[in-house]
Amino acid sequence: MARITVKHRHGQSFDIQVRGYPLVSDEPVTLGGDDEGPTPTELMVAGLAACAADEVVKCLMDAALTYDLTEIGADFAWDADGRRVASIRLSVTLPEQINENTRQKVLMAMLSCPARKMLAEPPNVEYELMAGGIPTLTGPGLGGSSWPQEPPPDVDSQG
Repeated sequence: MARITVKHRHGQSFDIQVRGYPLVSDEPVTLGGDDEGPTPTELMVAGLAACAADEVVKCLMDAALTYDLTEIGADFAWDADGRRVASIRLSVTLPEQINENTRQKVLMAMLSCPARKMLAEPPNVEYELMAGGIPTLTGPGLGGSSWPQEPPPDVDSQG
């Protein structure tokens, strides 16, 4: 199983290591953070956009088309009542015109992204707490109304 580590820096700021690559996650000042990096929610949406971008570029490469200036924009809407991302829109901008056949292949490539599949078919998530050397394991995840209260992402993330 792949290992990603997240270590507390200060306040609501965290160092993240993914295969040796450093990232920082933080909350905006308006939510009590120092705004030193994207929020965890923004990182998840960014991961989905990057996954779709990778699949689109591979599809364009297979078709021997230009892909260097390919761009994926990601917008998401926050459901304040449900305290979750309600919708995500990925917008693809390609550097040149493509025919209808290639358009369909690009759309299918986006849909084949593993991150999208993870959203469509959620994995089993176990939560392990190690406190004072005593482990506690809870799984398979939390359900329905047992989600803890959390604030919405910063309004700056919305526009």
